[in-house]
Amino acid sequence: MNSPFEYRNCPCCGQNDFEVLFESNMKANDLYKSVETVYMIPGGRWGRHVKCRNCNFIYVNPVGKASEINKAYSQRKSIDASIIRENRLRASKSQVELVRRYKNGTYLLDIGCGEGFFLFNASRAGYITKGIELSQDAVEYARREFGLDVEAKPFEELRFPEDHFDIITLWQVLEHVPYPRVILKEVHRILKPGGLLVASTPNIEGIPAKILGKRWWNIRQLHINQFTLKTLSTILRKVGFKNISSVSYKESISLLMLLLPVLKYLKFYESLKGLSHPRSRLAKALNKMVLTYSSKLDNCTVIGFK
Repeated sequence: MNSPFEYRNCPCCGQNDFEVLFESNMKANDLYKSVETVYMIPGGRWGRHVKCRNCNFIYVNPVGKASEINKAYSQRKSIDASIIRENRLRASKSQVELVRRYKNGTYLLDIGCGEGFFLFNASRAGYITKGIELSQDAVEYARREFGLDVEAKPFEELRFPEDHFDIITLWQVLEHVPYPRVILKEVHRILKPGGLLVASTPNIEGIPAKILGKRWWNIRQLHINQFTLKTLSTILRKVGFKNISSVSYKESISLLMLLLPVLKYLKFYESLKGLSHPRSRLAKALNKMVLTYSSKLDNCTVIGFK
């Protein structure tokens, strides 16, 4: 019987010398059986986390095979999309402002675009946009709600022409892919000379991660790479990006979004689903109570140029 797992060398430096930080609590027979929603439940499933002795990159080893990961994402349901809509539209405006500070180009590609909240605001700002997303449900939402041009295929199957895009963004994507250097090398190829890359991932050196350890909400089943500003910048440099620097944008989260993971964890979510519907009076009130903070608190975001 074929194993659903595969071993890999360090995604950052390519070496195969590591120490185990903590073991997996997953079982082979339930690997990616149910895909997480946008709200994470503390204390869920995670893989064996190791730390490269050569470059200190932290990653999951072994991981599910790429075909299993892609299958899991293609089946992900956007059951919370209507709830997070206003919050993500608000936060993604700041992401668009970040892009505009560094590049005025026209053609923008967002890899792992989800339900299309960032792309919607980018198109309103004047960019010609294209998105890529594995979840068929999310793609249908982006097309139906926003009229966006989104492909429902793995990025590696879409062989775009060389020097094709002015801007490429990866918001919370690289932590999910088994071989981020392969993805970034292809991104570099299809960017125009002088083109801009923006990449953002959870930061395992951020304050929440340091406080919570294994209970940090970004230690979870489908997060198989744990970046720092240093390791993210190193990978970009290795595939050819230049003028790499750390940047930030304004993140925001409503009281409703803060409460939903707790309700799910306490098994109250289904019984309170009607109250949390975006058109309910309670949800509207909770969505108006918003906490704004710097993305640097919990994420590492870098830009680089071809």
